[in-house]
Amino acid sequence: MTNKLFSRAGLIVLAVTAIVVTTLFNFVFRGVRLDLTQDQLYTLAPGTARLLKQLPEPIQLKFYFSRAQTDDIPQVRNYARRIQELLREYVQASDGRVTLEVIDPIPFSEQEDEAAGYGLQAVPLSGGAKTLYMGLVAVRGSDAQTDNQGKAMEAIAFLSPEKERFLEYDISNLVYSVGQTKKPRLGLISALPVRGGGFDLASQQAAQPWVSISQLEKMYDVQDLGTSVTDIPEDITQLVLVLPELPQETLYAVDQYILRGGNALIFLDPQAESGTGGLWGGSGKSTSYLKPLLDAWGLEMVPDRFVADARHALSVNTASGRAVAHLGLLGYDPENFDQGDAVTGNLKAVNFASAGALRKKDDQAAISFEPLIRSSGQAALLDASQLQGLTDPRSLYRTFQPTGDRYVLAARVSGSLKTAFPQGRPAASGEDSDAASQEKEGGMEKTAATDPAEKPAAGKRDADQKEGSDNKENAAHLAASIKESNIILVSDTDVLSNRLWVQVRQFFGQSLAQPFANNGDMLVAMVDNLAGNKDVISIRSRGQFSRPFTRVNALERSAQARFLKTEEELNNQLELTENKLRQLQDSKKGQDSLVLSKEQTAELEKFQQEKLRIRKQLRQVQLQLNQEIANLGIWLKMLNILSVPVLLTGLALFWRWRRRTVS
Repeated sequence: MTNKLFSRAGLIVLAVTAIVVTTLFNFVFRGVRLDLTQDQLYTLAPGTARLLKQLPEPIQLKFYFSRAQTDDIPQVRNYARRIQELLREYVQASDGRVTLEVIDPIPFSEQEDEAAGYGLQAVPLSGGAKTLYMGLVAVRGSDAQTDNQGKAMEAIAFLSPEKERFLEYDISNLVYSVGQTKKPRLGLISALPVRGGGFDLASQQAAQPWVSISQLEKMYDVQDLGTSVTDIPEDITQLVLVLPELPQETLYAVDQYILRGGNALIFLDPQAESGTGGLWGGSGKSTSYLKPLLDAWGLEMVPDRFVADARHALSVNTASGRAVAHLGLLGYDPENFDQGDAVTGNLKAVNFASAGALRKKDDQAAISFEPLIRSSGQAALLDASQLQGLTDPRSLYRTFQPTGDRYVLAARVSGSLKTAFPQGRPAASGEDSDAASQEKEGGMEKTAATDPAEKPAAGKRDADQKEGSDNKENAAHLAASIKESNIILVSDTDVLSNRLWVQVRQFFGQSLAQPFANNGDMLVAMVDNLAGNKDVISIRSRGQFSRPFTRVNALERSAQARFLKTEEELNNQLELTENKLRQLQDSKKGQDSLVLSKEQTAELEKFQQEKLRIRKQLRQVQLQLNQEIANLGIWLKMLNILSVPVLLTGLALFWRWRRRTVS
């Protein structure tokens, strides 16, 4: 039997059988994928899968990558390969709704002109001799020839490796955006002159629109709803509320909009300075806590308190000309941001002024409260009244005592919310006061006496109309969310003002904005996130593609600790020796002070010997580290080389033992 199996004909039959089985296996299990990576790097999020299933029109993805230009840059090629693998997952999950084309824009080719026409960014390589394209274009179905003004095309100019954690979010947002036929409409409700108007005390000129809001107007259709709107239009994609101290009717409209599943970006403030007449803690004051809504949602912003943070306090110039750290003027960096959220994961610096502290009430478990920006542990809550008329920021330190808590300045809220108006729509402003005024003046009695037949009938008719209107309105009243809403709360309105993040200069009649912080980027990221599809909002950052050598890193940290300890010992010994030499030198007088004494010479020799001994220890520590890493590498190589042969040998021995046992 064995001879027949290993004959020429038998080998041919085995080869043909293997080919047939492999072909059938590939055909039957075509499209089946198994992601064995630790963080499921090649598995799309459920939100992405739902988004792809709901695409109204086919989407064509064009990935432009300069393969020929990156032969000597393996890191870039590996990253591009991972992008392509992820894009193929989009094609696989879309059931034909998404197609992919990978294009190499060779220099001076039509493909390069096409990439530039789409607005993709060419990054210089090797001192500018080469350029790298690594951008993605999404084109909507039959509108493939329409430019981006028609919203049939959207592009990511350059897929930076620094944003790899948000690669899926960016691609999904791109796919969703290109499917929209018109700009999303934002509803703006602001008690501050964010769109200009009024008088700016700082510049002594007419107030200009805030740059942060002007950015939004370039990308969205921003509709100013005013502060007394009673119904939110159905075509509003998202609400943006800035310092929303609103009448009851407007609060009710916002409440019902959010319960219907609408998204909202809300900026509160315990002490708004920009746009209220106050400058750096001046006399102007305006606050907003949105207490009725936040109470119903199980949230609050701590009343009459602002976050003081000694670690991130920015310096300001006082009247004396000295720079002083201002506990209420805070500059935060990535260590304060949620690096796993698409809104804050790419921010570098955001500045706040007199920001409040947001928190979730303990008895509310139905909502999700995810901090986006936190203070450091060297923070405390101070009385906001201290900021009024503040001229010397040093006075804030008198009552400052860090608590060790990290206070939340921005948070994402989602889940099932309850209405703040369980009794339904509140009475319109003026109705009760008018009735009271009439009753006080005797107008009702006078009307009845003057025309007893006609006026009561009219009053009854008005009452019937009002009752029917109320019934209609209350019939549509929502007591709780019918869809999950997404809300982002920020405890500061000054964060949007120009003075905290951008410098505006006039150049030949044109306003040039030069940002020095990412406040504007934060606003755009928040609006982009909330204005997008709910499935896109649900996508979080992906795991890291890099896999560090944790064992090697642990060895290096251990060796570094020993190295620093030994180095510290050397520095201490040096300091002791210098002190002894100084004491000996001080005891000498006259000409003897210019000559080393026997004691000084002995101390120097002793120190030199000790220095050599400690340096030898430092070399020994480094040598031991290198040896441990080398030994670990040898073990890994042996494991990789010998594991498969050992496994096969073990299986062969087991099979032989099994046959002998059976026979």
